[in-house]
Amino acid sequence: MERYFVAFLTLFVLVNPLRSQTLSADVVFEERVYNFGTILEKSGKVTHTFVFKNNGKTPVTISDVQSGCGCIGKAVSKDAVKPGAKGKVTITFDPAYKSGFFSKEIIVFSSNGQQFNRIWVEGTITPAEHPVEDDYPYNFGSGLYLRLKVMAFGYLKPGETRQMELHYVNNTDKEMTLGFLLAGGKTGLTFTSPGRIGAKARGVMIVSYTMPQTATENVTFALSPYVNNKKLSQNVEVKILNEKKLNRP
Repeated sequence: MERYFVAFLTLFVLVNPLRSQTLSADVVFEERVYNFGTILEKSGKVTHTFVFKNNGKTPVTISDVQSGCGCIGKAVSKDAVKPGAKGKVTITFDPAYKSGFFSKEIIVFSSNGQQFNRIWVEGTITPAEHPVEDDYPYNFGSGLYLRLKVMAFGYLKPGETRQMELHYVNNTDKEMTLGFLLAGGKTGLTFTSPGRIGAKARGVMIVSYTMPQTATENVTFALSPYVNNKKLSQNVEVKILNEKKLNRP
């Protein structure tokens, strides 16, 4: 009688690495790699069932099914597969918010977790079109959406330079002109304003800062966005921490 073991690939469960387990010679899969081919993100989850045979002399129980990518949940049968019988491991992959080629390793544990086998699912994901807010959650008005509203550079040593990316999108049906100005007349932050952006176009602006050698305090900037030469009501806050302050009592 066939036994069924079901593993659902999700996105957020971190698995433990292999420690003292040994590769199982009794559990033999008919195939170890399955390629879904090209799958559409908008079509949702895809499923494949791996069949294995117990080539050993004693019953085998699958004790756990995990993924090295940290994206698996599972519902494992407690029934044992008799010698010479076959069992199944069903894998369901969720392509949500993924794109391009993927290859996911799955670890199948047996013998109370003392032995294991490796199988893989792979394929290529054609991404779906998502609402702008999914990737650019901050609406600054006038059709401008940004991925960040606070740019946290972290700690910098005096003389150290760091860059960050500010991603933007023009969520209108017309071309816009996008510029940024440092509020309060401050200097030291370097960037090149995007300028003209096509309708529904996306882009990225590189923002760079070098901590002065003589600086002893943290630094905060306000970047004011302008759309079609009109200043928007919200600013992008830029925060840089001075590593010198870590050594202070």
